Amino acid sequence: MSLAREFLLLLGLGAFVAGLTTYLMTWVMVTVHLRDHHAEERARLGGFMFTPRAFGWFLARRYRSLKDKSLTGLARLGFIGSWAILIGGISAIISAAIGGRGI
Repeated sequence: MSLAREFLLLLGLGAFVAGLTTYLMTWVMVTVHLRDHHAEERARLGGFMFTPRAFGWFLARRYRSLKDKSLTGLARLGFIGSWAILIGGISAIISAAIGGRGI
């Protein structure tokens, strides 16, 4: 296994796990905040955290349109976590492509 492949694999898996942990913990707090303060936005997003709509909501930073400073503070962590998931997954896929075999 080449050094570059090992590095990308470890970087990707580390970023993916860190992002997933952040996303999971943040989503619970954001959901409660949305339920209490922005019920219509919560209904639009749905209840499950891994829907493309909810994930895209974090990636596109749509929480800023609600102009709620408390929500922005919470959701910013989800934004970072969702991008870490995306970058980690891409890095792991590139690592597999370099190695020529699946992970």
